[in-house]
Amino acid sequence: MTPSKAAFLALGICLVPAAALAQQSPARDALKRACTGDYMEYCSEHAPGGPEVEACFKTNLKKLSPGCTAAIMAYKQEQRATRRVSEAR
Repeated sequence: MTPSKAAFLALGICLVPAAALAQQSPARDALKRACTGDYMEYCSEHAPGGPEVEACFKTNLKKLSPGCTAAIMAYKQEQRATRRVSEAR
């Protein structure tokens, strides 16, 4: 596996809760594409899958690329909408 593929996979595991891994979404895919470089630059010292990665992204929010920031916002909006729909059932 190439380093870039490994980083891409690690980012997906880091930023997405386990329950959401089974679900594919455009916002999740965009998040992985847009934030891989930011993860490698600022947060790669944290093991994938832990809350430390999310905390690292919050700490470095002002340093993140505009594309990553936008992807994070879109992903969070999608997650809130998904929760509202599931709670309404």
